[in-house]
Amino acid sequence: MPSDDILIQQLSTAAVVIFMVSSVVNFILGIVGLTFNVFVFARPTLRGQPCSFYFLSSTLFNFFVILIIIPLRILSNIYNIDPSIYSEGYCRIQTYAFYSTRAVSCWLITLATIDRYLHSSSNVSFRQMSSLKIAKLASGCTSLFVFIAYSHMIVYYSISTKTDRFGNISSQCSGPPGSYSVFLSIWHMIFYSVIPSSGMLIFGFLTIANVRQRRQILPRAIENHKNTKRTDSQLLRMLTAQVSMIIVCTLPVSAYRAYSASTASETKGALRLAQENLAAQIVAGITYFAHSTSFYMYTLSGTMFRKEFLKTIRRSQHSSHNQPQMNDVQIQARSTLQESTKCDSVKQCHRRKNK
Repeated sequence: MPSDDILIQQLSTAAVVIFMVSSVVNFILGIVGLTFNVFVFARPTLRGQPCSFYFLSSTLFNFFVILIIIPLRILSNIYNIDPSIYSEGYCRIQTYAFYSTRAVSCWLITLATIDRYLHSSSNVSFRQMSSLKIAKLASGCTSLFVFIAYSHMIVYYSISTKTDRFGNISSQCSGPPGSYSVFLSIWHMIFYSVIPSSGMLIFGFLTIANVRQRRQILPRAIENHKNTKRTDSQLLRMLTAQVSMIIVCTLPVSAYRAYSASTASETKGALRLAQENLAAQIVAGITYFAHSTSFYMYTLSGTMFRKEFLKTIRRSQHSSHNQPQMNDVQIQARSTLQESTKCDSVKQCHRRKNK
């Protein structure tokens, strides 16, 4: 029906606009925020904390999402420029990297939640496990585990052809349809959203229980390490804000993955496919906010993070103001040296004439 064709066209246009706007917004937020994250977490106040190391490691993986994944998605979805359809190897590596790196960044935040639980425990052995050495080891092992868990995509993904409702044939980088498509939807839903979000919630509640228990055991008069406790409290607030953002942003894609897997065997019309495409673009745009907004969550929730950020800004401004002064001193010294050199040469000339 003509009305259905108009509605399908409107849905397709809306999907493109939503994806483009959300991608550009996430790209800008990510570039600015993640850059500041690196500078702040590298400061002496924070870089010795194991929780800060998890934050910094997650930031580096989020850089890949913002700088590589989003621009390539824009090229393929908006401008129909997809390098993955020209090389079988590139197709597999790109898809594998896109899925695994996003999952690793979420798993690292889960490790940060576990670190806060260990750090707040009344058990000395547990507290000793909250260290920078353990954080580096856990980050490496977890990243390797996630990369191995997604390695099946390198085997099954390939370049295939598809035919749209108008009979146009085009190439695409995708996995085999049928059972593997359902398996991948469930697999990615579990590893990207369900397990990390569940771990964040479980260890988050356990951390809160530990903090309450220690407050009851230790009177305030005995608590002498106020600065350390203030830092721990600020890191816990920052972690809570980041965990909340990840859960909110990844749950919609989990729901869509579950729906897509449950309806994979159904025959769908053009209108329903257009509606599902619109829903897919919306949840995809929401998902990217989990990777681009960490700096803003940390800034809103952590007083210590805001102070360190302001120190970083002031330090950069101080350096920029001092740089011209140094240049002026150098220029003046050079001119003085040149004048003295000229004077010495003139004196030597007069001496030679007198001789």
